[in-house]
Amino acid sequence: MVFEKTLSDLVKGIRASKRDTPLFISSCIAEIKSEINSTDLDVKSNALLKLTFLQMMGYNMSYASFATIEVMSSPSFSQKRIGYLAASQAFTQDTDVILLATNTLKKELRGAVDPGMGGVYEAGLAINCLSNIVTEELARELLQDITNLTMHPQPYLRKKAILCLLKMFMKYPQALRLTFPRIQECLLKDANASVTSCAVNVITELSDKNPRNYLVLAPSFFALLTNSSNNWMLIKVVKLLGSLVPEEPRLARKLLEPLAEIVRNTQAKSLLYESVYTITLCLPYCRKADGNMPSSVPSIVALCAETLKSFVEEADQNLKYLGLMGFGSLRMSHPKVLSAPGYRPLILECFSDEDVTIRTRALDLVIGLATRKNLTDLVTQLLHHVDMATGSYKIDLVERIIEICSSEKYALVTDFCWYMDVLVILARTKGIDGHATGGNNLGPLVSAQMMDVTLRVLPVRSYAVKRMIGILLEGGGKKHDEQHGTTSTFGFKS
Repeated sequence: MVFEKTLSDLVKGIRASKRDTPLFISSCIAEIKSEINSTDLDVKSNALLKLTFLQMMGYNMSYASFATIEVMSSPSFSQKRIGYLAASQAFTQDTDVILLATNTLKKELRGAVDPGMGGVYEAGLAINCLSNIVTEELARELLQDITNLTMHPQPYLRKKAILCLLKMFMKYPQALRLTFPRIQECLLKDANASVTSCAVNVITELSDKNPRNYLVLAPSFFALLTNSSNNWMLIKVVKLLGSLVPEEPRLARKLLEPLAEIVRNTQAKSLLYESVYTITLCLPYCRKADGNMPSSVPSIVALCAETLKSFVEEADQNLKYLGLMGFGSLRMSHPKVLSAPGYRPLILECFSDEDVTIRTRALDLVIGLATRKNLTDLVTQLLHHVDMATGSYKIDLVERIIEICSSEKYALVTDFCWYMDVLVILARTKGIDGHATGGNNLGPLVSAQMMDVTLRVLPVRSYAVKRMIGILLEGGGKKHDEQHGTTSTFGFKS
């Protein structure tokens, strides 16, 4: 097997055989199947490397599972690396020989803690592989070995072991109870920032399911929030503290100022947004026992609003979307924040964005823009967008116009004749009957609004009757409806 192809030869051959690539690959696979059975580990590992590349192109390599175990067990580091890569990429929960890897993995993991500690990088390979192929049986067998590596002198292995534990918890949940004190120790006492960051990552992921279990660590995370300068770790810390606030509302007031300080000073967009968003989660819980808000809240709300405004003004669609999301969260505690000058044109400009997700997020905020003074102008602009909109977005626009005008029993409407005209325009709008989109038919909603306004507001009744008669006469062109007295699209009986 002196002349077997290398991976480089395989790649060059695939590039050169543009017309008959499948034929070339088939011949290579035939060669690989022969080479993979060789007793020479150099030949076997080279064949496995080529097969791993082909597996990335969608070709099956399940027949090489046992050969993968053999290469993983090789005394050569370069061959081991090929074997572990192949296993990480090709082994699944249903791979028959996966349990045969237990002894090999255990040997590598223990080699890093034996006298001399010469197997650090071999253990690193084993941890990487275990993270990808772990099963309940492997987790149970190797839990103690991975836990021991969280105390290894080398930070390289400590951080890999901590992250690997998370994958083991997913397959073997009982392991969390057995090893959590060790993770906590890494968080509190490890002098290496990268190891602490890994512990933070693991706890943040675990807290998604049940934040209450991690309340005891709130003081430690608060210390990291105020002392750490690692932006990526701070993002995780901020997220975790935000998830703990509903479980311990007193934490909200304590977090406001440190988070506001980050907002004022950081240039990292990701950390900036997470800090602002966490502030918006804290604000509903900041009220004191006497019912008053802390004196710093108005300035912090203004800071958040200005920061989110800068996000919405960005040309980057992702930042714009995040800004709109943040405003939606801020409105939960401060509904009138968008009624301040400067915000209405910014949000309304988003209705002209090509991205429908931006338009939809802006639509969620529009109710916060409405006041008694600007309602007429705001609805007029929304009606203009209704004319140009299509599909479900048009349905959403109509629903939002009615929601704004009817909120709090029509508190914002000063001219009910004007509102009746708006409803007539909506009744005549094409595409809101739900037939084109398979969505809701808004005809009954529009007609219910007309009747509700007519019954509630005595001075508008005669005008409303005239407008509704006009709609009924327009619908009367359908002779079938006239003859049978059926209900029209908009819910009025002919």
